[in-house]
Order: sequence, then structure tokens, then C-alpha cells
Amino acid sequence: MNHEFLSLVRRLEVAQGLQNERFNRAAGGRSLPVGGGFAHWRGDGHPLNQALGLVDPIAAPDLAAVEGFLGSPTVLELSPAADPALWALLAKRGYRLHQFQHLLTRVLPVESPMGTTADVRIASVDESDLFSRVVAAGFLERDDWRTVEPPFATRLDIPQAWGFLVFMGDEPAGGGVLGAVDGVALLSGDGVLPRFRGRGLQKALIRERLRFASEQGCGMACASTLPSTPSQRAYEACGFRVAYPKVEMLKDEA
Repeated sequence: MNHEFLSLVRRLEVAQGLQNERFNRAAGGRSLPVGGGFAHWRGDGHPLNQALGLVDPIAAPDLAAVEGFLGSPTVLELSPAADPALWALLAKRGYRLHQFQHLLTRVLPVESPMGTTADVRIASVDESDLFSRVVAAGFLERDDWRTVEPPFATRLDIPQAWGFLVFMGDEPAGGGVLGAVDGVALLSGDGVLPRFRGRGLQKALIRERLRFASEQGCGMACASTLPSTPSQRAYEACGFRVAYPKVEMLKDEA
């Protein structure tokens, strides 16, 4: 594998792992360092129970420890930087492909965001409940965000991490997260309410986070999406390109 490409993948995977570690710790979750990354556990059946950032060799005892730590199902998010010997070990232990992702990147800084009727701003710590409900409603395909019970809350008091809200008039319409780790801007958690889609709001959220990340001194931005989705197209419209594929490997209870 090309050394320059592998170095890029390792840098981005480590940054994503550290970003998730911040949020996991802030949410009261538990972490297990493994393979240069982490296994994160937030509670039985939590959707963010997974291991990621795995860029160093992992032996069978290490993998068994992750399985015991995360329980069933055990989910590993893997990149081309994963140790080649890991794939045979996963097959031997009964893992199966769960889903693909695309890791997209672009260089920073960026120009000022294009004009939009949307108002995008950083959410205050006091708006954590509003932020969590609006983003969760977008993921759950619901417009009635006030009655949504988020599967998990997003903390807005984490160092080097920010929540952004987008409004149409006085109405909250969506949100997204920005983190900064060692000069890498990590964009995630984008959600727009169904009735406000098709108006460029996700692109407005992306562009404002990129502008802010540039001010913070970040030289690169990245985001993960499912392949060929509206989210991928929104990021590509904002200058991102697919850097490499990722896979989620899953092991069900025996």
C-alpha cells in the first residue's frame, strides 16, 4: 500500500477515534484502548457501542477482550489501515460484513460560505436538549422534534467540539457536530428535519463548520457517510472527495 496514502488513513482514523473518545467519556461511557484506537461502550444495546481507529496489529486475545467488553453484537469500524492479518482473524471468529461507509476529505482553509436564506450558528451549552432533539428528529425522519426522545444526548461542553444549528426564520431546522483533533476537522452527526430538506440546509451547515474550522487552524476536514446518499452528495458539493472506503464488521451472539 502506498506509504503516503497509509499515513493519511492512519492520521484520520486516529483523529476519529480520539474524537469519539471525547464524546464517549463525556457521556459517561467506558472505553477499552485497542489496536491504536478504542472500543466504546455506552450501555446495553446503545447504537454507538463499537470499536474504531484500529490501525495497529490486533491479536486474538485482544479481539476476545473487545468482544467481552462490547457484548453482542460486536461492531468494528475498519479502514484500509487495519492490519492485514486482522481479516483472517475476523473470519475465523465469525464476523460478517455489516455495512460500508465512505470517508470523505477536503483541504482547508475555505472561502466564506455561499449565500443562503438559512441562519447557521454554534449552539450554546444551554441548547444541548434542543440540539439533541432536532438532530435526532432528522435521523428518525420526524418533523415534530419537540416530542422526540433522542436515543442519546449530545454534550455541547466538550473541549474542541461544537454543535451547530441551522434555522429557517425562527424555526430550528437541523444541526451537525464539528470536532478538531491535531489539525483535522471532523464533521459528523448531520440531521435536517424532513420538511426543510431540499433547501441546501445541510450544505449550509457543512460550509459554516468548514469556515469555523479554518479559523481554528485546521488544515484538513473529513466526514463519513453511507455510499451514494444525499449526505455524500452534499459533502461533495462542498468540495469533499472520497478518500477511502470503510467497512463495519459485526459479530452476532453465538
